Order: sequence, then structure tokens, then C-alpha cells
Amino acid sequence: MTYSDLIDQLAEELDLTKKETKSLVKEVISEFTTLLGEETGFTIPDLGTFKTRVKEVQKVYSPHHEKYMLVPPKRIVEFSPGKSLKNNLKFVKPANE
Repeated sequence: MTYSDLIDQLAEELDLTKKETKSLVKEVISEFTTLLGEETGFTIPDLGTFKTRVKEVQKVYSPHHEKYMLVPPKRIVEFSPGKSLKNNLKFVKPANE
């Protein structure tokens, strides 16, 4: 599903215009980004929990430079699926079966 497909589907289900729906989705994403930027995790019931953590300095080998290099620390987003999401996905058969 593409972003525009999502907007189309939500607009239809919520009985809103595509413009209103797109604005709503952008506002939700903006709020999520702000919360994660403030290092505040949040939970969406039936979906899961989003939080950030710092990934420490890593020593990696670069084949191009043929030596070890240090990758600086960075903050990453972690997602833990909720119980409801896990249960819903558990019984879904892959498309290729």
C-alpha cells in the first residue's frame, strides 16, 4: 500500500476529503516525531509501543578502506508490537502459500 492509497482508504472510511485526511495523517506523524525527538516513548493500543534508544559506538570493518572504523553513536527508534497485533498476524498465511 502506498501513502496515497492509505489517504484514499482513510478518506473513504472516515468520510473526509482527501485534503483533510492528508492533513490529519501529517499531524499524527508530526506528533509522533515530536514525541520521539523528546525521547518520550508512546503506546498505541492494539498496535504497539514506540521508543528511542542510543545505539553506542560500533567498530565495523570497511572492505573499501580495508580497515576497521568507528561508527558514531546514534539514536534509533524501536517498535514493540502489541499483543493484539501479534495475535492477528500469527494466523495470517503468506501470499506465496
